[in-house]
Amino acid sequence: MASLDTHVPDIDSLVVTPDEADIFVQSLESAVVKNWVQYGRRTAYLITIGTAGKPHVYFTRPHAHEPAGTAACFEWIRRLCIVECNAWSSWVLENFRISFLADANPSGSQRAPVKFWDGSEIPNETFFLWMFGESGDKKGERFPRVSCWDIRDVIEPKRVGIAYEQIDPYVYVEPNRDHRSTFFRAYFDLNVREPVDVWLDLHQTEYVGSDRNAHINLPINVHDMIPELQAHYLALGECIHESWLAEGAAPRDQPQHPYTKNLQQSEFLNRVWSPITPHTLHLVTEVQNNNHRTSVENQVRFQMVAMDEALRYVESNEKPLAEALRASRRVSKEHS
Repeated sequence: MASLDTHVPDIDSLVVTPDEADIFVQSLESAVVKNWVQYGRRTAYLITIGTAGKPHVYFTRPHAHEPAGTAACFEWIRRLCIVECNAWSSWVLENFRISFLADANPSGSQRAPVKFWDGSEIPNETFFLWMFGESGDKKGERFPRVSCWDIRDVIEPKRVGIAYEQIDPYVYVEPNRDHRSTFFRAYFDLNVREPVDVWLDLHQTEYVGSDRNAHINLPINVHDMIPELQAHYLALGECIHESWLAEGAAPRDQPQHPYTKNLQQSEFLNRVWSPITPHTLHLVTEVQNNNHRTSVENQVRFQMVAMDEALRYVESNEKPLAEALRASRRVSKEHS
């Protein structure tokens, strides 16, 4: 297996904003591109490359306030499709089918005041108002975080959070919590055409009050899966965890599922994701955002390293992983 060059180029050259993505995608010749035009008129690009019939790995970034995942995806696409082939890119293209939804909500991303959040310009208190919005009732108060909301049912926010995707004249959704979002619609469409084996979902969070700067989220229902697939979830999470340690990150002690102390959130996320996670091995990466402790270069680099480790794991475990997915899909179908 060839090695990924983890060096991140000058951050100004990284593709992040919707305008940059529009220009970049026009330069792609060896990729299958499906356009998802949002209500806000921006285009989300689902880009597929590699060898059909090989293990299908999917990389996405759902939240508009978490740009490192977008930069990592487009940097991978640039290295695989535009620059001269090397041992690593040849290995990837020959051994995998890879799809990218580098920005699932460009209509939200276009409203971001900065390209990256590095903690130098915008304090977290203000960042949170950009993230999910500012109340229209009380100045400086964060608009509630909800899976969806209707402008007709609330006091109009002073600022609409960039995390939300507007899906019609009135309704906004959080991309990874509502199946009506571009994020989910793109996955369901792709999975019908080319079933997705492994899905790495690239997120960021702030780690306020913590000395850590990365972690892996497992599905809420991981312990309800067949043992064979459960083992792959835990093993892949641990492999990414170890790769981060080797790259100088400070991840939490071990991969775990989120909201362990919030039963309401756990139950809600399980309802949203349980139709997917027994069919596609879905893990969430979290890398620190808007904090000087984790530079923009490292934000992007840690995501790229996690992506590379996912491929290495799939190659090393291709047959048993495929068998576990087949068995899990069969069991899920029998129980549906």
